[in-house]
Amino acid sequence: MFTSSLSSLVVAAIAFGAANAFFKVACSLPIVQEFVDPILSPGVASQHLHSVHGGNNFSMNQTYTTLRESSCTSCEVTNDLSNYWVPTLYFKDPLNGTFTKVPNGGLLVYYENRGNGDTSNGGAGLTAFPPGFRMLSGNAAKRSQIYPVGDTSQGGLAEAALKGSCLRYNTANSTGYDYYGFPTTDCEAGMNARLQMPTCWDGVNLWLPGSAHVSYMSGLDNGVCDDAHPVYLMHLFYEVTWDLSSFRSLWVPQGYPWPFVYSNSDPTGWGWHGDFYNGWDQTVLQNAIDNCNDPNNPGQAGGLASACPYLTVVDASVAEACVIKNIEVTQPQGINGPLATLPGCNPLQYGPCDATLYPFGTSPCPATGPACTGTTTTVTSASQTTSSSPTGTATSGAYLGCYVDSGSPRTLAAYTTTNDVMTNPLCIQTCANLGYLYAGTGKSSSLISGSTPTLCAPWYHTLI
Repeated sequence: MFTSSLSSLVVAAIAFGAANAFFKVACSLPIVQEFVDPILSPGVASQHLHSVHGGNNFSMNQTYTTLRESSCTSCEVTNDLSNYWVPTLYFKDPLNGTFTKVPNGGLLVYYENRGNGDTSNGGAGLTAFPPGFRMLSGNAAKRSQIYPVGDTSQGGLAEAALKGSCLRYNTANSTGYDYYGFPTTDCEAGMNARLQMPTCWDGVNLWLPGSAHVSYMSGLDNGVCDDAHPVYLMHLFYEVTWDLSSFRSLWVPQGYPWPFVYSNSDPTGWGWHGDFYNGWDQTVLQNAIDNCNDPNNPGQAGGLASACPYLTVVDASVAEACVIKNIEVTQPQGINGPLATLPGCNPLQYGPCDATLYPFGTSPCPATGPACTGTTTTVTSASQTTSSSPTGTATSGAYLGCYVDSGSPRTLAAYTTTNDVMTNPLCIQTCANLGYLYAGTGKSSSLISGSTPTLCAPWYHTLI
């Protein structure tokens, strides 16, 4: 089991180079995991299972007022009765296809004084979240990357906001790395799923569909707000460290491909998302913003909530003892597993098009989602040497031909693995699971994959 203290050490070391102060809200294990989303599905069961943290009056019909009536919070800053939720991670057994819920070490939320609006950057100051404010980041239906890394459009920034980190012990054979979608290896020290929220508000609407009332800063975690969203808020940064280690023996020694999926029918990781429903005492948060922003104060510069006199911080054991007031939606077969299918109606959908999300209770539930249509790909940047049939028979995916691969550097270099049972169908499935559009077997027992075609032999477009 991982703890939020582990996560805080990692992120503090690699994510924050600026001098701005910030504070961390550490939340214990989820206060509930259920089919409730009061932002997107008020009054009804939500489409997929969420892991929820924060105030214990969480409900499908909640308001700011009812949330402030929470008797406790699973987070260690008691002035904050907000709710934070994300999809739940599952392990799909490579042998029997069953799903088992993956444990995590809780949620850590960074409240950062960032952007040109912050006083430390010469701005007029940041604004506390108003009562009733809510927002989200990410798209549960998303299944592939659309924008190139470094794109500064709102779409590109939204994808950059999903960047996570595979935490490893950094030995000669195990080095940690950042990822988009899902990692490609085991993460022995935990899969640190991260999420950055929009920071710019229109100053009027507490919520608009598609989170249109907010936008990302020009540099995602710093920079300027656009003219339509001129109000600077605190920058929220989520991280959840999922414990993959308890499943290691079931896939790593055998050389099986990545076996983890999110509860929103997502085997690609691109559907990772998070929600925020404000439950702060607004005066307390504004005081913390205005008066606990001293980069020369070691505690405030180090993100310690206890270094801000306006915040009340309790021990982790107190937060862990907080119990949800009311569980509103249950599933007869349970949520822990092993389960024959993901909870709800969530057949795995590999993309690259957006997934079809079926409402809770859909019956009969389809075994698969609809196939992607209307997308074609033209290979133009490879040296095609032959159009002969592949060495094996692909059960899915469009065969593109055989291509030269120099091997150094590997031209579809996003992911490479080797085992003694590699086949073309397994190669295609593996690369599709990872969210890549192209897959190819190289030599006799390896596969390589990537997002743009270059050189590989033989090749497939992973239309699964």
